[in-house]
Amino acid sequence: MAGVGRKIHREQLDSGLPKELAAEFHALSEWAQGLPHRYGSRVTVRLVDAASIEGFFKSLFRRLHRYPAFVVEGTKYVGSDFSKVDRLIAESLAAQRAGG
Repeated sequence: MAGVGRKIHREQLDSGLPKELAAEFHALSEWAQGLPHRYGSRVTVRLVDAASIEGFFKSLFRRLHRYPAFVVEGTKYVGSDFSKVDRLIAESLAAQRAGG
């Protein structure tokens, strides 16, 4: 994932994002790159560009109107507090271990 993350990160920086968005993207990228270290293969990440056709329809379907947005086993979180996303992931993994 690190190679892919770097490629996407470089593309975003090259696209001329405003400083604020570039900083938010960098924080998201750093957090996402740490997921394999924290959770190993137990977590799969799917990055969907909200500006793509797929992202547009997913946003409509899930009623997401702000970004970044995360969905962990059906539970939504919108915002940049990645500790909240980590908590959702940990809760989901604990529920899976407990049998549902």
